[in-house]
Amino acid sequence: MSILRLTTLLFVLTVAELTAIAPAHADETLTLGVFAYRPDSVLQDRYQPLTDYLSRETGIQIELEILNQENMSRAIAANRLDFFLTNPSHFLLIRSERSLTGVLATLVRRSGESSTTSLGGVIFAKAERDDIQDLADIRNKTIASPGVHFLGGYQTQVLELLDAGIDIRRVNLIRFLGTHDRVVRSVLSGDADVGFIRTSILEQMAQADPDLFTRVKVLNRQRLSGFPYVVSTRLYPEWPLVALPHVNERSVRKIASALFAIEPEDEVALAVGIAGFSPPADYQSVEYLARTLRVPPYDQVPQLTWVDALQQYRLWVFTILILVTLLITSSLWLARSKRQLASEQRRLRQLIRGWPQPALIIRDGRFVDTNPASVDLLRYASRESLIGKDLSVFSPEYQPDGLISWQKLAHMMARVAGGQVEQCEWVLNRSDGTEVWVELTMAPVDADDGRDDFILCSLYDINRRKRAEQRQRLAASVFEYAREAIFITDNHGMVLDVNDAYLTITGRTRKKAIGRLPPLPVDEGSGIFSSARSQGFWSGEFASRRNDGEGITLSVTLSSVRGDHGEVSHFVGIFSDVSRLKEQERRLRIMAHYDALTGMPNRVLFADRLQQAMALTKRQSGKLAVVYIDLDEFKPVNDAFGHEAGDQLLVEVATRMRAELREEDSLARIGGDEFAAIIMNVQDEAALESLLGRLLHQVATPVWVADHSVEVSASIGYTLFPQAEDLDGDQLLRQADHAMYQAKRCGRNRYVRFTELSA
Repeated sequence: MSILRLTTLLFVLTVAELTAIAPAHADETLTLGVFAYRPDSVLQDRYQPLTDYLSRETGIQIELEILNQENMSRAIAANRLDFFLTNPSHFLLIRSERSLTGVLATLVRRSGESSTTSLGGVIFAKAERDDIQDLADIRNKTIASPGVHFLGGYQTQVLELLDAGIDIRRVNLIRFLGTHDRVVRSVLSGDADVGFIRTSILEQMAQADPDLFTRVKVLNRQRLSGFPYVVSTRLYPEWPLVALPHVNERSVRKIASALFAIEPEDEVALAVGIAGFSPPADYQSVEYLARTLRVPPYDQVPQLTWVDALQQYRLWVFTILILVTLLITSSLWLARSKRQLASEQRRLRQLIRGWPQPALIIRDGRFVDTNPASVDLLRYASRESLIGKDLSVFSPEYQPDGLISWQKLAHMMARVAGGQVEQCEWVLNRSDGTEVWVELTMAPVDADDGRDDFILCSLYDINRRKRAEQRQRLAASVFEYAREAIFITDNHGMVLDVNDAYLTITGRTRKKAIGRLPPLPVDEGSGIFSSARSQGFWSGEFASRRNDGEGITLSVTLSSVRGDHGEVSHFVGIFSDVSRLKEQERRLRIMAHYDALTGMPNRVLFADRLQQAMALTKRQSGKLAVVYIDLDEFKPVNDAFGHEAGDQLLVEVATRMRAELREEDSLARIGGDEFAAIIMNVQDEAALESLLGRLLHQVATPVWVADHSVEVSASIGYTLFPQAEDLDGDQLLRQADHAMYQAKRCGRNRYVRFTELSA
């Protein structure tokens, strides 16, 4: 009975120990939250293949949760999510509430064979509503939207209508329905006059309802070249995928690598309906939109009561009352003057609209009128797309001279307001995404009485001239700025011209380079030119020598240049010195087998040496020992003195242990504070245990690091080879590892031999 109890106790202890160790090897589980902009079942089916793909590619279990905005914010606050994919406006709100590591990737959405990293808003109504034809007809109509925090389902449309002079938040009844699908159904059923949804929704729903586009009409439709969806507004970056700060950095890198590896034709991309993920986009345009509309997180306004204002600003209030009185008086006088100017302004606008060159009228920094030539230059459908906006809206962030567009424009406007005429070259963005160079001229136009002044802005298309200048600059500077050696030969292979990099790499002077053969292999030179002549090019690597005799390795590409009649007139060659790259490749092969900190073999080289040692031991009928060494109390040293001190301790301990071993033995670092050794030609176990005792002594000897004397110990497990069973190297190492843990359980700072009983 006592033997039975003892056996049961040992079994329970073993199970408990394995249970304690198991979490260290358990699979990591991460959760991806996706914003529920459509019904949960639709999104669950759509994004489940993505989580399955990430789990498969990274080896990490990824779980999917479909959440609305409120539930997603709660889940993030409770750290129940590790990654989340949501619309840019919701991302800004979350970022304002808690610290984030930044955007990991931006979604690339698919539409048929096209893809895009941008989204916008769609304004639509039922096709039979003849009373709703353009944006002006939306005033006082009932509007359906998924919610105020939806970028493509509310905010983009509100900004577009504000630019058109319509503030729907003041004059319209807006119903927030939660999802885009409900918005579409509400408009089709007649419960709402107009619907706001994001781009791609109509196309997705049309897959199940092919007649959908015949029952709706899109208002203010933008003709954007290359954008695959119907859209009514300007474009903003697509959804960001964000990693939360608590996620392990290695896991983040694995997820990012898997995301960026998705190709449009991959099975997961086709299943999810995307083209992949791109590097993080710039979400400043979304911040600008949120600030303009004063929606969260930019909706907080300090509260100020009338009593506070009157007490703190008594003098200002009195002054303002006086100014308001004067303003009212002046306004009455100005109204009469404005009526006199109205007819003159109408005549001026008619003149500008009929002018053949692009011209616009700017007042208070925004376009108030334009002619058809300006609309055609920027490739918009109507002048309403320009009215109410400033020039920076149609400009890239930076101008070619390096200045920020809106800052440069502000300085120019200030000088024009002072009476100067400004003229410069400017780059504009067209509606289809292309750029156009213009010669920009801005001149002040003053009214007779100094009121209602405006700025006349004329644009002259110089795109063709700039392209010609660019080609000339490229042709003139290719030799001077290229880092690779470039040479031009005649049709016989004799060098006609070279760049400075050619002279630097070969060590030749220009006089010795011109009129000679390029540095091609002597025995292959004619064959190289023949191949380039017949196939159009030749490329390869070969060893060569500089003019001073130093050996180098060159990577060469030789191309033939043909004349007007198809005959080969010249050869153009490009080569670079890849000697350093070849040397780095050799060093990397060495680094792949050695630990960077201690210089000792790593796990890969240790495994290879163990296999060789086992084979040698079998041939010689000898015996070897596999030793597993784990430092005790190493983590407190790291925590107390920092990782640099911990690294110093590891190097010193490794050096000491290596000194105790023989030349034929091997010591490797296989983990953070874990080492493994191969002891060859073990004659008897007493000598082996004597060696292990010396190793324990060397590890336990105090080490001076970070101006402190620190002490650690080691737990050592070992096993012998050969054994009764035929074992491989991994099994021997696991036996030694098991014996090491037995040493730790027995009090540490000792060695334990693996036995079947301890297993």
